[in-house]
Amino acid sequence: MTQFDTKGLLPPHPPVMDGAILMTSRRIGSWEILVKRRPLSSADLANRYDAVSGSWERTAGRLQLEAAYQEPLLTSQVATVLTQAGPQARVLDCGVGSGNLSIALDSILTDPVTFHGIDTSAEMLAQARSKMHAAGLRAHCKQADVLSLPYDDQSFDVVMAAHVLEHLPDPRRALREMVRVLNPGGMVFVCVTRPSLFGALIQLKWRTWAVTEKQGVAWLRESQLAEVACQPVRLGSCAGVASTAFWARRPT
Repeated sequence: MTQFDTKGLLPPHPPVMDGAILMTSRRIGSWEILVKRRPLSSADLANRYDAVSGSWERTAGRLQLEAAYQEPLLTSQVATVLTQAGPQARVLDCGVGSGNLSIALDSILTDPVTFHGIDTSAEMLAQARSKMHAAGLRAHCKQADVLSLPYDDQSFDVVMAAHVLEHLPDPRRALREMVRVLNPGGMVFVCVTRPSLFGALIQLKWRTWAVTEKQGVAWLRESQLAEVACQPVRLGSCAGVASTAFWARRPT
C-alpha cells in the first residue's frame, strides 16, 4: 500500500481535459507529442456492455475479479468505516456491472449492509440483480449514470467504482458526484486500469485511460478527499498487476 501525506507536495497534475483521453505522450526537446482518442459516448458504452453481458461472467471469472478486489478492500479498512456507520450503513457501487466489487466487499464484512448499484447497461444490471441476490446481498439496482447520480447529498457511507473512471473523458467530474452523495467521514474506493501490457490492450479495445498512481492520487485530492492511499491489484489469468485500487475519506 502507498499512503500519501495530504500535507506533502501534490503530484503533477494530469493533462488538461478536453473531451479526449490521453493514450500516450512524449517530450522531445521543447516538443511535447500527445496522442489522444475520443472516448465512447455513454450510450455507446452501455451498448457495448449490453453486447458482452452474455460472456461477462466468464471474463470476470477468468480475471478472478472478486478475489482480486478483496485484498485492497481489506487493506483500505472499509469494513471499519461501515461498522462505525452502524446497522443503517449504505454502500453505492457505481458501474456495478455484474456485482463483483459489491460481492467482494460483502465477503469481508461481519455485519450486513445495504447495497445500491447503478449502471448504464440494462443487461449488466439484470446480471447484477440476479448475482447479488443469489449471494445474499441486500441490494437495490437501478439504471443511472455516475455523472448524474439519482441520490441526495450525503446518502452513503461508502461509494465505490471498479473500472469505471477510466472510461470517462474527465474522471474528476464523476469523483465530484461520488463525493457529493458520500457522508462526511465516509470512504471512496475505486479501481482503475494502470499502465501495463494488459492495460494497453484494454485502452485499445475500450478507449480508456491507463491511470498512474500519481494521476489517480491527484484526481482524488482535487475532489477534496483526504487520507489518500493506493495499492496495485493483481488480476487472474495472464493480466498480472493491471489495476490500481485507490481509496480516501471525505473530511468530517
